Amino acid sequence: MAVISNIRKPKTHKGKRVLERRAPKLIENDKCTLVIKGGHTSGIVTAFLNDLCALKKPLIYRLKWKNTVLPFEDLSFIEKMCNKFDCSMFVVGMHSKKRPHNIIIGRLHDGELLDMFELGIKMYKPLSDCKDKTLIYGSKPMLLFSGELFNVDMKYMTLKSLLVDLFKGPTVEKIRTLGVEHQFHFVLSSDKNLCLRIRKINLSTINRISSNEFIFPPLKTPDGRAVQISLEDATPSVDFDLRRVCLPSEDKWKRAHRVPPEVIKGDKTPKNKHTDVFGSRIGRVHVGKSSELENLRPGSSIRTALTGHRKRGFERIKSGASNSGKTLVSNDVNTNKRRKLFTDA
Repeated sequence: MAVISNIRKPKTHKGKRVLERRAPKLIENDKCTLVIKGGHTSGIVTAFLNDLCALKKPLIYRLKWKNTVLPFEDLSFIEKMCNKFDCSMFVVGMHSKKRPHNIIIGRLHDGELLDMFELGIKMYKPLSDCKDKTLIYGSKPMLLFSGELFNVDMKYMTLKSLLVDLFKGPTVEKIRTLGVEHQFHFVLSSDKNLCLRIRKINLSTINRISSNEFIFPPLKTPDGRAVQISLEDATPSVDFDLRRVCLPSEDKWKRAHRVPPEVIKGDKTPKNKHTDVFGSRIGRVHVGKSSELENLRPGSSIRTALTGHRKRGFERIKSGASNSGKTLVSNDVNTNKRRKLFTDA
């Protein structure tokens, strides 16, 4: 049941503008996240939710009061609140003896649940333990994923897509490379535990550049100065273990990834063309099977079989009246051409 169908008609101009802003668009707005605190929480869960709000500002809303919600049993309250605050993602934090330090992350599509993952916090280092606590408002981090299962297993591919939507930040047309100050590194270990490590990107100018010191040329600023990049461990850092999972059906997953035809017309991708890892464009040409290729004699070219024109040096003169007649006609034509040219001159 979609919650959007239950919206009443606006009675004021302000309500009309709000509904127009939330109406479906060809290019949707940035996804906002709703943070909900469960009925029973722990200090680790509360610290995680506080740091998540600090990392995701301004694309986040938080309910201040506690709510006894069970997302895997009833989603009506979460769908109602997400519709109220125009959020397409939610994060619920709770704590119990059966599932300690529990975090539930989910996405909505068209007012209905798309997918949901339950993660348990095994280790957490809060943002308050870091020396440099400065965070840029609305900054975009660099996301890095390590683990073979992120590209093989459908469950972990969906988890990767969920984490990208959660931490990618606002959508921008251009990115200033020197302004990217944080790296979010997601590591999926062999025992299927998820680790998040945040590192700060430090840039320092290089006065002298030696050829033996760098394998690749160093990064340069717009004014031409060489810059060296170094990573520094920062917080928060957390280790998760994967618990319950709610994956979407194939039909719902296709509907969520459907692209409007108006957008496809503006940006058409060329067919049978792709770019390899080295940046070279590779095209594929489909040629139908020709019957002439089967009758191709040894030593002749493919051009002869496709066009039907044979070179004089490779012609075979067969004995017979038909072949001799053809050669005589051609000789007469040549002599007539010569006589005509001679008389005109």
